[in-house]
Amino acid sequence: MQFAPVRRLSDGALAAVELRLRGSHHTRIDQTEDLLRAAGLMSQRVASTRGAIGRTTTAVDLADTLPLLVSIDLDVTASYTDDDLHPLAKIVVCVSPDDVVAHPHRCLRTITDARARGRLICVDDMGSAENALAMLPLIEPDIIITPPELLDRMTEPEMADLANALQAYVERSHAVIVAEGVDTEDRRERALTVGATYGAGALYPAVDDPAGFRNEPVVPLPDTPVWNTPQTDQPTPYAIASQGVRPRRGTKQLLIEMSKSLEAQAAGVGHSMIVIGTFQHKRHFTTETSKRWHLLSEATGFAGVYGVGLEDRIEGNVQHAPLEPEDDLVNEWTVAVLGPHYSALLSARDLHDNGPDLDRTFDFVQSFDRVTVTQAVNSILSRFTG
Repeated sequence: MQFAPVRRLSDGALAAVELRLRGSHHTRIDQTEDLLRAAGLMSQRVASTRGAIGRTTTAVDLADTLPLLVSIDLDVTASYTDDDLHPLAKIVVCVSPDDVVAHPHRCLRTITDARARGRLICVDDMGSAENALAMLPLIEPDIIITPPELLDRMTEPEMADLANALQAYVERSHAVIVAEGVDTEDRRERALTVGATYGAGALYPAVDDPAGFRNEPVVPLPDTPVWNTPQTDQPTPYAIASQGVRPRRGTKQLLIEMSKSLEAQAAGVGHSMIVIGTFQHKRHFTTETSKRWHLLSEATGFAGVYGVGLEDRIEGNVQHAPLEPEDDLVNEWTVAVLGPHYSALLSARDLHDNGPDLDRTFDFVQSFDRVTVTQAVNSILSRFTG
């Protein structure tokens, strides 16, 4: 293990320590970055640092005095308990957007459980995948760690998009940005330019023995309360949105065109968007609709569809999951899109008038309120644990 300080960029004040694993001394994987790179080349993952805390007195003692950033491996979340992370420790749980993309339901459940235990949530590896930004509204982190390449490629469009999206989120939530790769004074200035408040890197060297950190004053990380979307007791998107929006009535044919419009807007924004759809029953997720959503999944960061009879699997890039027949969500048809700068919801309640399919009538609501849309998306995804 190594202990890498996270310092405030403006004055170098200590804010937290990141627990890192590295290879043996005097090898090609001596440094954490080299170990991670080697693991990636072999399609492997570095073991979670979670277990190292409970086994190491140094880590436990340190975590009693200042925040300790610890990555959580989703492959072992079934055994994750407060005992693993020391009940009194100031643990900050770090998750990767890649994990959320691969296991959205399980990862979001882990985040909810950790937040309920009073843990701060940190998102790491921002920028490592083109759809990482799409996961930001779902994770709602307190701390965001940006990759070193952001400081190298600040003027490139992709990095500019990342910086803009992060600032939009920080303005809404008061979350803080920690810039990785602050190796020089010049890179510290760059980190401040892109909106980071804290940094980690060679300018603030990692150590094997963190004893010296205990004598330093610690500044809060973050220094203001972070805002998260409030919980709601309403169980479905229609129930959530209809609290603040007056329902209207329309036919399925009308709603199909409205849904296509939302899908097209999401596709136009690109990989920073997530798109969620509930289709009541598998028979309503037609071959034509499936083709449309397949194309949509290629253009956006995450696409998920839900309905009775759908199998729990990924087809192309579309996440499928079944609804239970008795779930009240089966009575609703919903399309929700959510991204850094845009959110929209269309949710319709089936009136079960049993007319011709395209003439079936629904009461429907629309909302472009970010809180409402986020609550609606969470109400769908929270039903699943896989």
